Amino acid sequence: MAMTPTPGPAASTTLRGRKRERTRRAIFDAAYRLFADEGFDAVTLTRIAAEADVAPATVFTHFASKEEIFFRRREEFRAGLPEALAAAGPAGPDVVEAVRGFYDRAIRTVLHGDDGSCDDSSGDDSSGDEGAGGAAGPVNARTFSRVLLDSPALTRSYLQIAQERQDVMAALLAERAPHADREELRLFAALAGTVGENAFRVVHEGLAAGEPAERVRAAATAALDRGFGRLARAYEGSDVLDAEPSYARH
Repeated sequence: MAMTPTPGPAASTTLRGRKRERTRRAIFDAAYRLFADEGFDAVTLTRIAAEADVAPATVFTHFASKEEIFFRRREEFRAGLPEALAAAGPAGPDVVEAVRGFYDRAIRTVLHGDDGSCDDSSGDDSSGDEGAGGAAGPVNARTFSRVLLDSPALTRSYLQIAQERQDVMAALLAERAPHADREELRLFAALAGTVGENAFRVVHEGLAAGEPAERVRAAATAALDRGFGRLARAYEGSDVLDAEPSYARH
């Protein structure tokens, strides 16, 4: 009688990974259904576990908090910043343009989904700024924005995430320009971060209010143009953001 082959280590690892991802997704879907219906602050992790049909301990295995569930894509969004700054230089955009591009792409993902499409008739099915659903997610960007703005706890967490993004930007600028004054780099990161987060505010307020996605996009683009345009003029002719000190280029 033929023996049934036993899956090798690689196959077992793949199966475990798929099972883990299915469990994470079930928890996430359950959490967002509750957040959308009842608001973030009213939902407990125990309720999420029951909705997902898993043990409370399983939820804690995958997520440390409700905030981590809600902002599941925070690392994905932040990952685009090193790439944007790495492209800045003589052969590419300057630092101001590079950072503006980072925020512009992030906002485009929020409004248009991961595939770049935008169909407002279907509810604009993409997750919000730091969400997790993607273009096929269980919650659309409008729901994400509404839940975010309605929750004091999420607002506090969002401000912390924005500060973390500024800190990462300052650290990346310091790696890129080790000669530069660290306080100057922190100042630029704070200014650029404030401009970017203001554009996100425009997005979330517009979506939560039910404005058409294209109108929200236009308002966010105007906010980016206004803020980064002023930064570009302020830093024009300055070498504080250059990868090399001016004396090294002569």
